[in-house]
Amino acid sequence: MKKLIPMILVLLLMVCPAGISQADEVPNPETLKSLLSEEFYVQQGVYRELDTVKEASAGRLLSCFGNNAGSAYVVFSLPAAPDQDTSLGSEQLGWPDEIATEYDHPEVENAPANPYFAPGGWEYKLRQDEVIVLITPLPGECKYYSFINYVMFTEHKPGRNYEGVAGMFTVGNEETGLYHPIFGSIGDSVNMTNIRHSGDSAFDTTAVIVIGANRDSVDTVVAKLNEAGYDDGMINIMTTPAATYKMGLQKGADTFSFLQRVSQATDGEAYRDYLDHISERAALYRVTPITEKDPNPYANATVIPRGTGVHEAAVVENAEKKLETIREALIAEYGDEYDYEEPMSEIAVPEGLTAYFTDFNAKGDNRDAMYLMTPEFTLDSDEDFVVIYGVNHTKTGKGLYANAVLYAKPMLNGVTSVYDSLLEGSAGAWLGEAADGADAYYVYKLARKAADDYTAVIPYSTGNEQGKYYGVDNGNPVLVAFRSYLDETGTGASYYEVIYDRVIVFHRKR
Repeated sequence: MKKLIPMILVLLLMVCPAGISQADEVPNPETLKSLLSEEFYVQQGVYRELDTVKEASAGRLLSCFGNNAGSAYVVFSLPAAPDQDTSLGSEQLGWPDEIATEYDHPEVENAPANPYFAPGGWEYKLRQDEVIVLITPLPGECKYYSFINYVMFTEHKPGRNYEGVAGMFTVGNEETGLYHPIFGSIGDSVNMTNIRHSGDSAFDTTAVIVIGANRDSVDTVVAKLNEAGYDDGMINIMTTPAATYKMGLQKGADTFSFLQRVSQATDGEAYRDYLDHISERAALYRVTPITEKDPNPYANATVIPRGTGVHEAAVVENAEKKLETIREALIAEYGDEYDYEEPMSEIAVPEGLTAYFTDFNAKGDNRDAMYLMTPEFTLDSDEDFVVIYGVNHTKTGKGLYANAVLYAKPMLNGVTSVYDSLLEGSAGAWLGEAADGADAYYVYKLARKAADDYTAVIPYSTGNEQGKYYGVDNGNPVLVAFRSYLDETGTGASYYEVIYDRVIVFHRKR
């Protein structure tokens, strides 16, 4: 079995610190590792930022999975399980190997490798009694952050053709099994409103995340955490229902992944420092019982129901009249020189369990959010532009923050993002005599050039210095997606209590 560890990962492992957070005193994770090693194989992984657009632009990622442009993502890079083959990358494509296991007993026949998906170690199989422990600093003050566990890939169903199916592609081979993406969330997130942490604040302190499917394993690990000095008040347990998913290391078992989101930091310099050094300041362990434990699974967790029972239409007055006023004003302003189309917003992705049982790509859904998406369209010239308008969900209590993102197909790379902080005052000029209550609405353009304060620039793909997937060229299919995060219930708003955001695409007449 190949045991080469990419040099960059070796360096990251070498600099893992004794302490975790710069802002508060927490126990040394090496103490925990020593205590766990009495009953478990303990392997260290890497916790690091993943810029999907950067990786895709460099040819190292097959999809951007609808990244929320302007927000950051942090992921695991886990080593293979004990007595599991290493998932090998591609030197030609710049794909590093997965981290090889430290425990490869010659007398034991290895389990097959995970189906490879760059970057190696981002997705992984889990034995039913394994536990993952993350001890991590929390970001500084920001609008939103969360941690979510996912089922990532599942094996092709016999006799089903996945070729050409929207959102589907194949990873793996005959040895590992052939897999396709689900990328569906498992339960609710741990976010800044509910996280257990050290210190007095959910920002700039430290938290422990424990992920497992076996109650006995998790209980033992938590006891070791307590013994090492980690208080229950900073330990967050994220359960995986083993009866629902295909746990194990065998060919055909499901693979999993983990994602941290961070959005709209107050201090940009501190935010960049957090992301640049998260690998050094966090400790990540794959914990495997030396003797496999009998199954003691968790059930599917009860999640927070969506909805308050109050529709946005009951919060803002004359919403339909005002939205129609905006629409008619836009068409009157541009209709003589432009043809237009109005792609309608619809629910964009199912929630994780629905995606899993429907065999559908949820594209990294998050129950904290409400997702809407338009059908695809094209911008055919530099003079074409998009107008997004609607009710500002943060003004109606249906979101802590909201944004709209222009995506390019087929990579689903987020190109341009408009956050609710930019929307203030954008609707007044279009409402005219109906301008009372205008702050509950917004009107914003996406165009090649910024004509006013309420225009976001759409960068090109060709010649883009950041990378080709940081932009999109004319004629390439695009779409608009809308998000609204966390209403007063502590989860995403109900799709049946909001007024869907609207889009008009203006095409210059020839």
